[in-house]
Amino acid sequence: MPEALSLRLATSADLPFVMATERLPGYEHLTAQWSLEEHQWALAQAHTRYLLALSPSRGEVGFVILQPVADQHEGTKLKRMCVSTPGQGVGGQFLSAVIHWVFDRLPTDRLWLDVFSHNERARRAYRRAGFSEDGTLRAAYRCSDGSIADRILMSVLRSERCV
Repeated sequence: MPEALSLRLATSADLPFVMATERLPGYEHLTAQWSLEEHQWALAQAHTRYLLALSPSRGEVGFVILQPVADQHEGTKLKRMCVSTPGQGVGGQFLSAVIHWVFDRLPTDRLWLDVFSHNERARRAYRRAGFSEDGTLRAAYRCSDGSIADRILMSVLRSERCV
């Protein structure tokens, strides 16, 4: 059985871990990679939360950026989520903890995200966690290699969350 993960709010001291994790091989095709200045700016915004996943034996194992949090119309967006050891079961456990954190601590009825259509592993994980696919933003992101990717909108509602 995997170790229980805990979550904590990140600080600027955690940004080297955040940046190193989002730059792991393979993530360049799955998520944006911000500069230190972009992360510092985002972290300072009232509508942004950075959360770290902590393992008792391994320390920091992932991060998530929620932005915006508790928007009265859209809810809370899961902007970015990365784990330091993809494919080892940490992501699903982390995602579940994030869903509970959001609905336990924020006045929001909807947690949503967009994911590249080619990131089937993440889409499966989001569906397992209770997210529904809401639609497709066609040709909505220019990748670092110049190609254009579709983004799939997904959401889970407070009323649907698994307890």
